[in-house]
Amino acid sequence: MAKVAILRCDDYTEGKVFNAVKNAVGLIGGIDLFVKPGMNVLLKPNLLSPHSAEEAVTTHPEVIRAVARAAKEAGGIVSLGDSPGGYGNNIDDILEKSGVGTVAAEEGIEIKKFTTSKHIEGIPISRHILDADCVISIPKLKTHSVTVLTAAVKNMFGSVVGLYKAECHSRAPKGAAFADIIARIYSMARPHLTVVDGILGMEGDGPSAGAPRKINAVIAGSDAVAIDACIAKIIGIKPLDVPITKAAYAYGLGEADMSFIKVLGDNIEDFVIKDFKLPQTTLLSILPMAVLGIVASLVKFKPYIDGAVCRRCNLCKTVCQVNCIRIEKGYCGIDYKKCIRCLCCHEICPYKAIGIKRNILTKMVWG
Repeated sequence: MAKVAILRCDDYTEGKVFNAVKNAVGLIGGIDLFVKPGMNVLLKPNLLSPHSAEEAVTTHPEVIRAVARAAKEAGGIVSLGDSPGGYGNNIDDILEKSGVGTVAAEEGIEIKKFTTSKHIEGIPISRHILDADCVISIPKLKTHSVTVLTAAVKNMFGSVVGLYKAECHSRAPKGAAFADIIARIYSMARPHLTVVDGILGMEGDGPSAGAPRKINAVIAGSDAVAIDACIAKIIGIKPLDVPITKAAYAYGLGEADMSFIKVLGDNIEDFVIKDFKLPQTTLLSILPMAVLGIVASLVKFKPYIDGAVCRRCNLCKTVCQVNCIRIEKGYCGIDYKKCIRCLCCHEICPYKAIGIKRNILTKMVWG
């Protein structure tokens, strides 16, 4: 039976976060179960794009500090790395704006940039992930406009180096196909321990353009699929309505049946949010395949750029695999004849300048 620990933590006060992290990990066996003296321990947070910690886009630095201290207390040699949405080009900016760089310096955590890889079944997985003695994933609990949820399993998509992530979006822009790729990558880069920053999560059109939402939870476990199943319950949906959870469960990578998950710590029912806002695109992810083909042709979503908000950083152009975005001094636009609706541009924009436009039928269905 899978074990998932959930403990309440209502703010990012350093001492509170450390106690919540240490006690949550303690409930599933303790940090010594995962980290042995002398081990090289790699922390894998979510460092999607340059945002402040208060925007709930990236893993909060205090959760990273807490996990790092726990690992060091067990004798681990701690480093930190990720392959963010800008494919490494904006990692220094992310570290600075999120506050993670400051915490890393204060705690003596080495930053490892994911630039070298080993191809496994054609997928470039970071050598830092593969070479670490212990990998601790520290995801942020957020919604995702393509996969409904991005948390424990999805966080390991950041193990992939370079532009391959954008290629995945291009080859499989829709939820189910993309989720299948994520599950495969997770199978190649499974962390030993996952600690979720669910203190301040994100609802709405995540993973970067949604709104912060207090969830007040630190969640820990070694089975990321089971963790995501618990998170689904917290945000008010069925675990298998999350495409990534469904794919990972089908591959036998973890437990998604709540009757076979032992939840330790605080009562999970006390964390359930009845009015949690899911992405506008969720409808297309949870409909049965028999219905999806009919509805998908009628219910339309597409990204759009607000020229008044756009800072002309061109990050959206960098991630776009079909070259459909045009950014100029007096004009920002998308060629919808080329656009595949993968929403990578929406995901990566650090200024929330790219929104999701719905047709009239979609507004009637979704509200």
